[in-house]
Amino acid sequence: MINTEPRFVPGADSMADLEAKAKRVLPADVYDYVAGGAGDERTMAANLAGFGRYRLRPRVLHDVSTVDTSTVILGTVLGAPILGCPTGSMARIHPDGEGGKARGLAAAGVGTIVPLGCNVTLEEVAAKAGPARWINLYWHRDREITLDLVGRAERAEYKAVCLTVDTAMPGNRRRNVRNGFRQSPEDLFANLMQYGERALAQGPQGASLLNARDSSIGWKDVEWLKAHTRLPIVVKGIMTAEDARSAIGSGVDGVMVSNHGGRQLDGLPGTIEVLEEIVDAVAGKAVVLVDGGFRRSIDILTALALGASAVGLGRPFVWAMACGGEKTVRDVATDLVMDLQRSMALLGVASISSLDRSHISRAGQYLPDHPDHRPG
Repeated sequence: MINTEPRFVPGADSMADLEAKAKRVLPADVYDYVAGGAGDERTMAANLAGFGRYRLRPRVLHDVSTVDTSTVILGTVLGAPILGCPTGSMARIHPDGEGGKARGLAAAGVGTIVPLGCNVTLEEVAAKAGPARWINLYWHRDREITLDLVGRAERAEYKAVCLTVDTAMPGNRRRNVRNGFRQSPEDLFANLMQYGERALAQGPQGASLLNARDSSIGWKDVEWLKAHTRLPIVVKGIMTAEDARSAIGSGVDGVMVSNHGGRQLDGLPGTIEVLEEIVDAVAGKAVVLVDGGFRRSIDILTALALGASAVGLGRPFVWAMACGGEKTVRDVATDLVMDLQRSMALLGVASISSLDRSHISRAGQYLPDHPDHRPG
């Protein structure tokens, strides 16, 4: 009998290969839930296409006999500047769910942002994940619940709070509507069950943390949250310099350039296209992270050269879970880190801190020795 198990082959399979293998084993509606975006999925396409606007500028005869991919972000030690983005309903992907994904990422030395919307509690995930873990937070309409969730993250020794701010209401995800896809409380609400009925909410597509969000919050509320926790706060969902400056004004420790993987508002630019303006607006007053369409080590290098401290990947690690659970997540993440190390050596940089805008140019505007490319 032919073995049809969709095994990932390190060093040979691309992320596109991984997705194709995952599609073979997932139910169609579950695959579409992960793969789909909002509207006509133009934002999702822009995330992928945006990297084509940039080219790397390699330097030769630099000592790259030892290449170090490690970094420290907001006190979190990472083996590479990579974070697994929060992805809900992981139990629909693999029986090990979020715990298996977290263990796989930890084994590869990369970080994880743990979603609230999963079938295990943040405390249970903490027992399985490595120390490089942040909690993803949606601002619940009940402020006491929001604050208690943050307190639980502190006690479970999470290293930061990643507050998602681009979900004033759920996006128009047509694939979910077409498939009649619905999420159940069992998929999502392990972290909220202890708060009773006041914590749960139903919407047109079933139970969702997005239905429980508070759409009235503003930057003053972020300041309030900052005053009530000792954990660093990163706001996720920043796409403009204006919002980046507002975030800095509210006292956050980091911003994450993100359009929610193209799942909220359609017609946005790719995150890599707006990264530079946000880095400039932040002006070193906070760390800048970015997610959206990252599939290759050279994509990661592009973001780091533009000024990001780390990048987030979401869908690739979901596909890895579908193709083999924790082990495949570990293999995929390890393969990505090893390829990052190789690409750094070929670019002529031995450490993450050595990357700057001298290593990047816009397509069609390769300007050797231009002042904008000199380390400053």
